[in-house]
Formats: sequence, C-alpha cells, structure tokens
Amino acid sequence: MADDVHVLPADLARLPALFDLTGKTALVTGAASGLGRAIAIGLAVHGADVATADLNVKGAEATSEIISGLGRRTATIAVDVTDWTQVQKMVEQAISALGRIDIAFNVPGINVRKPALEMTPDEFRSVIDVNLVGVFHCAKAVGEVMVRQGGGRMVNIASMMGHIGGTNSAAYTASKHGVVGLTKVLALEWAPSNVRVNALCPGFARSALTAPWLANRELTASREANTPLGHIADPWEMVGPSLYLVSDASAFMTGASLIVDGGWTTQ
Repeated sequence: MADDVHVLPADLARLPALFDLTGKTALVTGAASGLGRAIAIGLAVHGADVATADLNVKGAEATSEIISGLGRRTATIAVDVTDWTQVQKMVEQAISALGRIDIAFNVPGINVRKPALEMTPDEFRSVIDVNLVGVFHCAKAVGEVMVRQGGGRMVNIASMMGHIGGTNSAAYTASKHGVVGLTKVLALEWAPSNVRVNALCPGFARSALTAPWLANRELTASREANTPLGHIADPWEMVGPSLYLVSDASAFMTGASLIVDGGWTTQ
C-alpha cells in the first residue's frame, strides 16, 4: 500500500514555530480586563504587537503597559463598539500605530440577567447592540482592511451559550447565537481573500461580566459541580485556544466555533 503521508524536512522545521506570532500585529477590542486582557497579553508574549481598544480606556492602558513591558509595540484606543464611526476611527488608529492588522479579536460583551418576561425591550436591545451589532461593526471595519491586504485572522468571541439555551439569558443567548452565525457567513465571504474567521466559545469564566453571579457562592458552587472539569475558568485558560485560532496551527480552519467550556455542553 502506497504511503500517502509525505513529511519533508522542511515540514518538520515549521512545526516548532506553529504558534509563533513574531512580526504580526493585532487589534483586541474589549482589552481592558478579563478575557480581552488575557488574550492581548498572550498575543504579545508570543511575539505580536498589539493595539488595545475598549470603552474603559484606563483598563486598556493598563493592558498596554504590560504589553510594552514585554518589548512589543502597542497603542491604546478608546472605542464604543456600538458606534460605527468610532469603530472606523479605531481601525484607522490601529493601522497608524502598527502599520497593518494581521489579527483581530472582537471581544466586548454585556449581559442583563432576567427572565424573558421581565426583560424590557430596551434591555434586550442594549445587549444585542454590544454583543452582536458591536461585533459586526468591528468585524466589518477590520475585515475591509484584511480583504484589501489579502489576508488576516479574526476571532469573534461568542460563548457556549451560542450553542445551547439557558434561563435568565434571552438577550445574551440570542446575541451569541447571532455571533456564531455571523462568523460562518464572514468566513465564507472572505475565504477567497485568505481571511480566516472563527469563533471562540468560552464556558463560565471569571470576568467583570460574571462577577455579580460569582459573588453568589451557592450559584457558583452549583455551576462548578455541573462542569465536568469541576471549576469556573480563569481568563488565562482561554489564551491557548485563542492563540491556536490565529496561528499557523489552525491554517486550514475557518467558520468554526471552538467551544472551551470544561465539558459543560457535552452533557
């Protein structure tokens, strides 16, 4: 039987550098804290120059200080992702600071935890505006640049809730299902331009977004008990999967949703 697997010395030489981002530039929105901060720093540790953007400018500046301390170029940009004009300006500032955008993470997210019958239309819309419309704004503005330059790697932050349902989360769950669907469309439309678009779908993780219910020890204990790996994720546990999605290790991957939830959705 003929061996149809051909490994050449040149292929072997590439393997150690699969996760190396040296020379790449990145833009991370939602970089002031939690998952966004961890991802931005993780990219810098692996060689990328990183622009940080957030409505919380002081938090983004603190992230940029760490990135600068790692010897990487960085810039801090104030942005409200629900405002299309601000998002366009954010992209212009990132390119002015770093020269181009090879990698983009669209991270921002909010939640209103209420039963659907108690949620007001304005509350529902506020979550959709940030979590879905905001992601579209960022993806479109950066996508225009990546398509024009002939390549790029984009990750939209969805959630395991983009694949399942849950109580007290009508707006959040709807928005994250939307992000998963949007990611598939963008992946198809931009593949001819060598722009890969994937979604990262975290499970329960410690962040400013989850802090209110994490303060409820009974609720936290229940969610830990129902997570097969037995704990709430730390933001740093999302860095490895994030690096995978924007590195050469995932070169043949686009339109996918990578669920990192400690096994929650397997149940």
